[in-house]
Amino acid sequence: MKLGTKFLFCIFVSSIALSFALLTGCGSGSSTAPVSPTPAAAFSVKSITPASGTTQVAASATIQITFSAAADPATVNATDIQVTNPKQVTGTVSYSATAFTATFTPSAALAPNTTFTVTVTGVTSASGTAMASSFTSAFVTVPGTGTGPTATMQYQASLLSANQTTSNGQMSIDTDGNVSIQLTGATASTTYTVQFCPAFDGSSGGPAPPCFNVGTVDTGAAGSGISTFLFPQSGSWAGDFELDTGGNDEYQTFVGNTVIASLVASEVYMSTLQPQSTVNGTGVTGAASDSPGTQEPLTSGTITYSKGSVQFVLTGASPSMIHSTSESESLPIDSSGTYSLGQFTTDASGNASSTEPLGGNYGDIFEVNPQSGTGFIGGFSVPK
Repeated sequence: MKLGTKFLFCIFVSSIALSFALLTGCGSGSSTAPVSPTPAAAFSVKSITPASGTTQVAASATIQITFSAAADPATVNATDIQVTNPKQVTGTVSYSATAFTATFTPSAALAPNTTFTVTVTGVTSASGTAMASSFTSAFVTVPGTGTGPTATMQYQASLLSANQTTSNGQMSIDTDGNVSIQLTGATASTTYTVQFCPAFDGSSGGPAPPCFNVGTVDTGAAGSGISTFLFPQSGSWAGDFELDTGGNDEYQTFVGNTVIASLVASEVYMSTLQPQSTVNGTGVTGAASDSPGTQEPLTSGTITYSKGSVQFVLTGASPSMIHSTSESESLPIDSSGTYSLGQFTTDASGNASSTEPLGGNYGDIFEVNPQSGTGFIGGFSVPK
């Protein structure tokens, strides 16, 4: 090919290539589709423990909710995460930003043989994405070990520190004999031994019955712990509960006097009335001797304490009879550790209700005694 011809051929080929590039790279006839923005990822509950439908859940269980992405901590709270039975269960909510997990810790052990529903609404992701819909889940706690699903609380008391100036949780016993311990503000990462010390009639001269262990409760890094267990012995009981480490008593079920305002505001106490002649212990009979004496009738009765006052309720006791009430500040029920609270008279049906201010001492051994015969003492019963 001659040089001139070759030059013209190269120009022709280059022109075709340039035209093709212009046609495919610009203009309204382009075949390249515009790029759409990536849709925001949905935000939801990824998993929950206990899983929905789980049965035999321990009364000491916490609820853990894991989200599909990081959540806004401000929306992870007890308003947007609720546990109901059907009443709302009180508790605290914490959040782990690394695990995307919220943990609901009940303020007290969960009731046995009960269905609990977990509802999550209003929680948003860290980027502000809301949940498409609310989340619900349900589980069932372990059944009671005594009379079954009808178990109700029959004893509850605050746990006071050894110096009796602060309240560090509470404990309760239901009619199945299930003991629930909730401890707050204690020493972190510690195992506490729970002991029960039966009351006894110190004026009778008999030996004090020994205290015995009923369970343990472990605290976490924040010094809080929840534990449930069955009271180890059946029968009717009256006495004190104590929590100790290394043999040192640190918390007790005393109630404080009305002078300490912080205790008046935080303490609660209630117990059923037990016939003194059937309470385990030594000589708790309402008499100076260990003989049981004559037990007056009683259909039911309770003792409750709140905001500095203690209320006694009797149903079906001896009719039209004066009853005296007292409180013991120590386990021996005698003249040195017992003081009078007041008196009341039952009606013709043997019913009465009386409210008295708590005295200037401490204790949790309350008694109701008629003019004659054996009376009643605050405590609880454990079925066989």
